Amino acid sequence: MGILLKGGTLVLEDKIIKGDLRIENELIKEIGQNLSASDDDEVIDVTGKQVLPGVIDAHVHYKMPIGKVYTIDNFETGSRAALCGGVTTVIDYAEPVDGLSLLESLDYRVKEANGHNFVDYTVHMTISGDTPYNLDDLKSFRAYGINSLKLYTTYGFIMDYDVIFDILRKAKEVGMVVTIHSEDNDIVAKAIQELKANNKTGVEYHSDSRPSKAEAYAVARIIDMCEKEDLSAHIVHVSSSLTAELIRKAKERGVDISGETCPHYVMLNSEVYKRPDGQLFVMQPPLRNEEERSQLMEELLKGTFDFVTTDHCAYSPHQKFFANTFYETNGGIPGTETLLPIIYSQTVSIGKLDLLELSKLLSTNPAKKFGLYPKKGVIKVGSYGDIVVIDPSLEVEITNDMVHTAADYTTYDGIKVKGYPVMTILRGMIAYRDGMFMMGDPKGKFISC
Repeated sequence: MGILLKGGTLVLEDKIIKGDLRIENELIKEIGQNLSASDDDEVIDVTGKQVLPGVIDAHVHYKMPIGKVYTIDNFETGSRAALCGGVTTVIDYAEPVDGLSLLESLDYRVKEANGHNFVDYTVHMTISGDTPYNLDDLKSFRAYGINSLKLYTTYGFIMDYDVIFDILRKAKEVGMVVTIHSEDNDIVAKAIQELKANNKTGVEYHSDSRPSKAEAYAVARIIDMCEKEDLSAHIVHVSSSLTAELIRKAKERGVDISGETCPHYVMLNSEVYKRPDGQLFVMQPPLRNEEERSQLMEELLKGTFDFVTTDHCAYSPHQKFFANTFYETNGGIPGTETLLPIIYSQTVSIGKLDLLELSKLLSTNPAKKFGLYPKKGVIKVGSYGDIVVIDPSLEVEITNDMVHTAADYTTYDGIKVKGYPVMTILRGMIAYRDGMFMMGDPKGKFISC
């Protein structure tokens, strides 16, 4: 059985057309005008609707262990929420497991997710500062079917800059993307120490504990490495306009640097940390002041960022309110389900970006960066039938009650948006339609890059 979408505004890779789209056996079979349905096709009228490739959230943390605690969204709940927001593919993380090699840790994570994801998925492989690695490890990751690594300049995963330099060189040899959480650990540690010494430990000081200069300094170091030896790096969850400016200027000089930001950094500011429920907004890096938020949004509109992700790392309110200091509060928020409507509302619906630009930010560019294109990220004959349908006239008020994350809250509670999907299709299967979740059992699969 196939699906024939009739009369929609189709957002293709390089143009927008009014027409029809037919999906059969998981793949897009035809694109055109006045297409004829097969006998067993389900014909769906999408006149007046916008038809885009399924969104790719290239940065999520489902069932992530943090000490003795796991993030509240497991593979099922996180990916279910994703589908309800028009996301058809996510990229999660594999982390080193005690007693296992890096390759075994990768295989463990992929198999852990198998059969539990409602969306298709792949993973980035994390290498921490104390993890032994060599060139053969990276080659084994590529042979397994992933093309990206995750490094940290802070946290328990901290890696010295000279080790990062070495991995960047090795990654170039094997054609892997190196993604980096960039906050200079020395700057962060000093800021935290000073705040504690002055009894400034409330959540309202969270932004001060991880200042913009920590992110900008780390990114400047990474850009310098790439520029010196013609290497490549990708900066995740950019929170600061200072960092964005560094990335933009480096690109102008021809440096192979890319970056992503998140909806919360362009939508919210650090004033929320002064609220009684400020813990709900704690993540790393933190939200910035209104001036930086506004400047970061301008950088997004200028094309500084290659794509937008969510860093979905959800905790329940109980897990959040367990502590009331910035350094003890679990850091992370839900976000995958609201990625599309928040960015759509802040760009397309107010005339700041067009649908082609939006599609590149949320689908095509992450697919290309992480080896999923052209299977994913584009509406093209032969690509997977991953589709999101939007009614541009539909306005939705996001509330804690409506979101599907196991966290049972959203940082966008009470915000009215456009761009919430009326339908999500995963490989030709209608998974979400008019507010109803349609997929019985998880049918997402691992996609080799």
